[in-house]
Amino acid sequence: MRKILLASTALVAFGTVAANAADVTINGTADWHYFNYDNASSAANSNGSYIDQDMDLDFKFTETTDNGLSLSFAVGVNEGGTMDDQRLDIAGDFGTLRLSNIDEGLADQAMDESVADNTTTLSPLMAMHGSDLNTNTIMYTLPSMSGLTVKAHFQDAGVTSKGDSTAFLAEYSADVSGGSVKAQYISTSIDDTGAASDQSGQDYTTMALRINMNDVQVTASQHNGTENTNTNDLTNNVFDIKYTGIDGIAISAFTLSGDDDKNASYDFNQSAASVTYTIASGLTASLTMTDSEVTSVAGVKSNDDATVLNIKAKF
Repeated sequence: MRKILLASTALVAFGTVAANAADVTINGTADWHYFNYDNASSAANSNGSYIDQDMDLDFKFTETTDNGLSLSFAVGVNEGGTMDDQRLDIAGDFGTLRLSNIDEGLADQAMDESVADNTTTLSPLMAMHGSDLNTNTIMYTLPSMSGLTVKAHFQDAGVTSKGDSTAFLAEYSADVSGGSVKAQYISTSIDDTGAASDQSGQDYTTMALRINMNDVQVTASQHNGTENTNTNDLTNNVFDIKYTGIDGIAISAFTLSGDDDKNASYDFNQSAASVTYTIASGLTASLTMTDSEVTSVAGVKSNDDATVLNIKAKF
């Protein structure tokens, strides 16, 4: 009788906790890559292959408070068992306030859609677009206004540096006959560190336009970056097209061209093509081929080619 009473008490207690607990969502991604490359940019002019595997497990807790605020807490765990991202969203009539850790800034929301992200060792001088700081982020999103989204972020570089980052994003989306259109503008400013010898503050801007029409998505963007030292005045022009009109198959093509107004010899060109096949719901296989060519500020030319097989599972 005592065992039955204890069991009943435990069930009632569990039910009470469950009734008051936040909704929990668990998602996972397994990302497997086989790389084969001709790495002409290395000193050894190496050619070879390697296998890379990334795992990510995400837990998300959501709850609505008594006064109508929506709370969302998410945490991610990578293949090494390390928590790689955490964020807290507080949403209401005022918009959404996000408090997050590493690398969650607005630059990562730039529309450039590269199929070549993990396929080559060569990168343009400012990478694809302006960089976020690898630090904690405060982000505020205003309520959407007739298709217009406005966001701002602040990233603190820490007590030993004044090189904080502030950024602003404006994005407009609208439905059109047969599809949709989206325009985006991002402005990012990273301050000098405060050291007497450091004048390396940076400013970045992104302008992008995306058009979806039936089974075709086209994205064009321009990314600019300057430094207070006037050492670099960089521009990356990006064009990406994706076609999904074949059942279970997506075809993508990408091109990036970069130059530097302060260094006439610098030139960067990258192109890639990718085919992705949906094997089953949540399981895809893709093959990507990338060609990258760069002429450094010293006039040295390099060329890298890469072919990548990717198998991705989402749960």
